[in-house]
Amino acid sequence: MDQPSDDLPAIIAALTPVLTAAAREGGRLPAERTLSEMLGVPRRRLRLALDELQRRGTVFRRRGQGTFVTPPPPPDKGRHRLLAGKLTLGQLMDVRHQIEPRLAELAAIHSDDADIAQLEVLMRRSRDARTPQEYDLADEVFHYRIAELAGNALFLEFYAMIREMRREAGWRDRRAETNKPAVMRALGEQHQRIFDAIATRDVAGAATAQRIHMEFVAAAIQSG
Repeated sequence: MDQPSDDLPAIIAALTPVLTAAAREGGRLPAERTLSEMLGVPRRRLRLALDELQRRGTVFRRRGQGTFVTPPPPPDKGRHRLLAGKLTLGQLMDVRHQIEPRLAELAAIHSDDADIAQLEVLMRRSRDARTPQEYDLADEVFHYRIAELAGNALFLEFYAMIREMRREAGWRDRRAETNKPAVMRALGEQHQRIFDAIATRDVAGAATAQRIHMEFVAAAIQSG
């Protein structure tokens, strides 16, 4: 017999340390069967809890790959890693300058009220981050969600490639070095402006806020 519906907050609370551990260890959660046994809850109740976390933007689920605390890796990750070895930081940022302002525009056009509410939660996580590692995770999820909200599968595929380039160890290490408290505060404020423009359906403002953010990120990394 299923447990009552009000047990979901307790299941979600029990999942918190699992999510924290997954964020440190590559992003993937254990399989549902394993989680069910670890937490001592029926798999159906676990799935409902994961559904709620997915709705909040806390986890990402992809059939055949599992559940992740970061957007799941693409199936051809090896090819992306090879491509990353051929790119300079300047080349990567040039592509981001071309694509991400358009993603912000499309997100402003296509997002509904529920999307905006979820995006606000993700934006606040980036503003509340206290360490470079916390910010890096929050930043990755915030921008990926904007790419999803753009509603264009091909753009999302391009952004998935950009995301894999950003995850390469060398560039991630440089971000960890440059993301000092003052820089993270500035980045969080920029996320706020991007969110505000999307939330008010300010298409041009969303593109401008995203472009300014990209310019700041490029300057911060290059000067670090």
